[in-house]
Amino acid sequence: MADLRVLAATDLSARSAPALRRAALLSRQLSADFHILHVVDEDQPRDMVASACRMAEEALAREVGELEEVAGRPPTLLVQPGEPFQTIVDRAEELDASLVVLGAHRKLFLRDVFVGTTLERVIRTGSRPVLMVNGSPSGPYGRVLVATDMSPASANALQTAASLGLLAGVDVTLLHAFQVPAKASLIEAHLPAPEIDAHVGRQAAAARSSLIEFLSGLGLGEAGHTVRLEEGDPIERIVEAAERDRPDLVVIGTRGLTGLKRVLLGSVADALLRRLECDVLAVGPRTSA
Repeated sequence: MADLRVLAATDLSARSAPALRRAALLSRQLSADFHILHVVDEDQPRDMVASACRMAEEALAREVGELEEVAGRPPTLLVQPGEPFQTIVDRAEELDASLVVLGAHRKLFLRDVFVGTTLERVIRTGSRPVLMVNGSPSGPYGRVLVATDMSPASANALQTAASLGLLAGVDVTLLHAFQVPAKASLIEAHLPAPEIDAHVGRQAAAARSSLIEFLSGLGLGEAGHTVRLEEGDPIERIVEAAERDRPDLVVIGTRGLTGLKRVLLGSVADALLRRLECDVLAVGPRTSA
């Protein structure tokens, strides 16, 4: 495995604490260099920026001992002024970070407020895998759900999670949600239920065949993990699977569009990042571990 670097960004709030601990755990698990970044908003008087930087350095210094014990190595502390999301993206590039770890910068009762947050902007504009930490980590990930639509983005998400070592020795479920063309029309035409079921069965068989071919092209098969196909809307099926199976981590691909189209992550990824309660690894098509 190539040298790995984990960059955890913190705003020094309570919601960032689980992200720092998860980053420390991953640093130990992956034998990765561990970096912690705090960005002081530079849109204020210079003396206030300098004072905030000093206070942040002191606050991080108080946490180093515990995080070093968890990580098994001392973290590198980085405090600098700037625009938070852009500084995180830039620093991740400078460090050639294998993974960026962030807390879920949203409150549960405002879960629809996602676009424009630091987390959303880092995922949308950066080129590194981003781990959104929702839970309070107590150990390595044990159950991982990988959502795939067989696109290049989901292929890269799966390969990135594997190359980061997040799929080794854990319970992995690969989920593909498929939709049946013309099913509604068949129902409206009052076709007998057995005929509709047979049509759905054929579509499911074709989807499974395509999925196995997709996995084989990535050097994967069905052995060593669970392959699950479910009919219906991808967002709802993935959310239901996460609620039912309680994975520690869900892996998703984002579209990584360019230019003005990068305003949106893509409807599925965006909705999942809003709705999932577990940790989420979001990987764009251009990222690499």
